[in-house]
Amino acid sequence: MPGSPGNPLLVRARISAGLHTQDDFVIAFQDKAFALGIDATVTVRQVRRWESLTPGWPHPTARTVLTALFGCPPESLGFRRRVRPLPPEASGTSPPSQAEGEMRRRTFVSHSLAVVGYAAIPTAPDDVLHVPVIDPLDAIRDVLTGTVSAREPGTIEALRRDTTEAKRLVQACGYARLARQLPALLARFGGSGSALPEQRATDLLAVHAYHVAATLLLKYDDAASAWIAAEKAAAAARRTEAPTAIASAYRILTHAVAAVGHRRQAVRVAITGVDRLSGRVSRSAPDNVAVFGALLLRGAWAAALGEDRDAAAELLDEAERTAALLQEATNRQWAAFGANNVALHRLSIALAFSDAGHALQAAKTVMPDQLAVAERQATYWTDVARALHACGRTEAATRALLAAEKAAPEEVRSRTVTRELIGELLQRDRAGRAPWLRALANRAQVPV
Repeated sequence: MPGSPGNPLLVRARISAGLHTQDDFVIAFQDKAFALGIDATVTVRQVRRWESLTPGWPHPTARTVLTALFGCPPESLGFRRRVRPLPPEASGTSPPSQAEGEMRRRTFVSHSLAVVGYAAIPTAPDDVLHVPVIDPLDAIRDVLTGTVSAREPGTIEALRRDTTEAKRLVQACGYARLARQLPALLARFGGSGSALPEQRATDLLAVHAYHVAATLLLKYDDAASAWIAAEKAAAAARRTEAPTAIASAYRILTHAVAAVGHRRQAVRVAITGVDRLSGRVSRSAPDNVAVFGALLLRGAWAAALGEDRDAAAELLDEAERTAALLQEATNRQWAAFGANNVALHRLSIALAFSDAGHALQAAKTVMPDQLAVAERQATYWTDVARALHACGRTEAATRALLAAEKAAPEEVRSRTVTRELIGELLQRDRAGRAPWLRALANRAQVPV
């Protein structure tokens, strides 16, 4: 093999297992997934990325299969999950209280016990004496799992104000600030609520708050915790019996279930939500139209991940017909739904099917400056960058990423998917024809 491999640990493990080519790896991976009863696939292109200088952090289902295939945890195969510093301005924050410190110690001990079976034998003092990094999303996970006490909800007006601010932050990609504010908000929805005369109004707000929590966790590749948050949103929605709330909750539940790896089940979740709202969609009910259309798009995305072209196309076409019921593009029910967002999903779904040419054609039908929220604009430019990269157009892909960064800096600088893309572009641009790429890499803390 000419040159030194980018991830020698995985390459050595593959060869030691008798998998002499990346094609052999793919076949063995699929066989092991089938034996485990896991719906997981991998391509040679993905294996190539895993064996590169920037292997990233595999999907939860892929990590399970890799562990079973090689008999060791992903960390021993050269994978590293970076804990992103979500609050970049948090360096001046006060130290944790005694109670918070005790909670963090308990969390660390619990985690250590969970992985003790895979513990590597230390070779140096730093292997066992280093201070563990605190994940800034742990406070959200603590609330979701009930390891912290619930708070008094306060007035409905205060809950509505704070929930609205959380929705605004997630759509503006203000992830650092959101990660700090969200735990306290979620804790206010943690009580039994039996004595609250305004319980239905509280539950309607809880749907949005848990939706935000799941979205943030998905942005940082924690599908398991996102599923917990999404199910809490669905439970609150069912209590309200409000069709729009149920459809909104099913949209994020579809996303979380698909992200865990259960793509067919995710499509069924979406269709179930669609069926519950289908008789209430009309021009006179624009809120219903927005939530219904957004759920169709999420179902189409899940179908694409499951490689079901027919279902993805059918759901996309239905979403396009639904968008025609809206007189103008709006952000009703925080869904950012409209014809322009349907066009954006055609781009994203073409990429899911590895059809970069079709994706670039779809990109021409999107008007990014008219997308309702910054997160959608950043998604558009990131998807364009991915398609251009797949076509070998490194400089154009870099310019697209710069546009994404302008729309939403945190979306580009802290998410795994964009940082991995920057790393791949750096590998391709060894001649340095795109100097702005290295500046972008520095801002995103991607090794140059």
